[in-house]
Amino acid sequence: GEVSDVRRNVDRLRPTLTFAPWNQEGWKTGLCAVPPVGKANALLCLANNTCVTSTFANLRDRFMKLYRCKAYKHHFTSEGMDESRFQTSLDSLLHIMDLYTDIAAAPGPAAPRMLVY
Repeated sequence: GEVSDVRRNVDRLRPTLTFAPWNQEGWKTGLCAVPPVGKANALLCLANNTCVTSTFANLRDRFMKLYRCKAYKHHFTSEGMDESRFQTSLDSLLHIMDLYTDIAAAPGPAAPRMLVY
């Protein structure tokens, strides 16, 4: 039952995510036999795919909304953080978004990575 539940939820989520055309199976999921204390189940999902770009875009938008208003900035600068670190962090995020966008636009491998005989 548990594996079919995971498969059903993966199939439910797939249409809402944007994967690179050459990597439609962009995640691995594993069920853990030992759940956390007080929980009935445990699930680990490792994902590194281009659909994370929209999550980064949401993060950027929320950051910019707060940063324009200077919200919470004083908490960081009063503890000794240089204000330029905000811009550096934003630049790093934008660079990561560009990398994922480039990967998504890249053509897939021309030949199979591994031949199975």
